[in-house]
Amino acid sequence: MPASLPAQLSRAAANSAAQVLPALSQAAARTGIDFSALFNTARLESGFNPEAKARTSSATGLFQFIDSTWLSTLAKHGTRHGITPGTRTEALALRKNPEIASLMAAEHMAENKASLEARLGRETSPAELYLAHFLGSGGALKFLSNLAANPAQAAASLMPAAARANRAIFFSGQTPRSLADVQRLLETRFTGTSAPPASAATGTPHPVIPAQSETYQANHSANPNQNPATQARLAAQTAYLLLADLGA
Repeated sequence: MPASLPAQLSRAAANSAAQVLPALSQAAARTGIDFSALFNTARLESGFNPEAKARTSSATGLFQFIDSTWLSTLAKHGTRHGITPGTRTEALALRKNPEIASLMAAEHMAENKASLEARLGRETSPAELYLAHFLGSGGALKFLSNLAANPAQAAASLMPAAARANRAIFFSGQTPRSLADVQRLLETRFTGTSAPPASAATGTPHPVIPAQSETYQANHSANPNQNPATQARLAAQTAYLLLADLGA
């Protein structure tokens, strides 16, 4: 097992990741979005569970899309991928389809990436794409802009609504975290260098697989021009090698 992977990861956790790896890999290949951004967002949002449902909102599926964001993203990008749901109920149910959810998450990230980079004047990192998924592109821009100007500012005072919904991120016990503290916390959780947060849907911790895992970085090439056969082969190889690395 590579040293970069956790020393202990259950067979069930590895199998959960492997079940959705083909969908994640194909979505990254078709859209050009960084694979680790999709992989770790799915890990943090749902623990790789396509059936995940938040207790306190409409967030559902592998990427915990709320109803409004999902319907908007599907309306913008679904047709291009051959996705034409009928009723609103049918459209919302597609959040539980790993292939469709992964594609829409990748398209949503591509929108966020373009918006942030245009405003920030620099390239975004995979962790910052997760921040945009977590806070929305407007919230991420506000967070990053203020982080650059005043990293010691209390994050909860800047984003009170997000802080109320995600107290464990914005507070350490009763102490508000600074913007720099929140940024470091999200970065370490995203890259798998510290214990992961509890799932919003289940309240249980997720397994951590680092964003820089040699297995999927070396075997993934985000090329939107790859044909479906190449994409499928790459996805299968990625899933097989990750399971082998984890001893599952």
